[in-house]
Amino acid sequence: MIEVQDQVIAQSPAFEQQSESLRVRPMLVRNSRILVALTFLGSVMAFGLSVYMTWIGCSYLFPLHALTLNRLAAASLLALGAWLMAMSYVFLFRQGRVLAFCSVLLDSFGVHFRLGGTRNSREVFLPWSGIAAVHYKRRAEGQRYTVLSTDTSTVTFTSNCFYRPKKVARLIADRAGLPILRG
Repeated sequence: MIEVQDQVIAQSPAFEQQSESLRVRPMLVRNSRILVALTFLGSVMAFGLSVYMTWIGCSYLFPLHALTLNRLAAASLLALGAWLMAMSYVFLFRQGRVLAFCSVLLDSFGVHFRLGGTRNSREVFLPWSGIAAVHYKRRAEGQRYTVLSTDTSTVTFTSNCFYRPKKVARLIADRAGLPILRG
């Protein structure tokens, strides 16, 4: 009975070879293009609603000789709604840019981070031997992951950079052979 358990628990050489080939094969992790497209589509729709609400609000104000207290209140509420939609447009557009350009490349040498909001953002490289820990902290605004290096440099990414930051952190921790630490 013990021999059978040892055979089941022990890893076969083929499994070790397969896990080693997974570590060597480069993997690019980035956000779904559908998610990025939906974020940009939401920003365009928010802009359109803002313009439409502004137009309707102005139609309530003019002509001035027909202005009543009810029409003034409706125009004020439409102006407030138009302003809020314009702010939603700005937020969604910025979020879409960040989601579109954030990526992590895992290869046999280490991790290449590109976390900027532009196509030509700076790349940060951490070798596998240089990764000391992967930390996780949950905050009110979302999840925050920090990859600590042995030379005291850090790379931090949040749920604003990746739709699933835990998946990215788990891939980095698995390839580096480290657990994800809380705190």
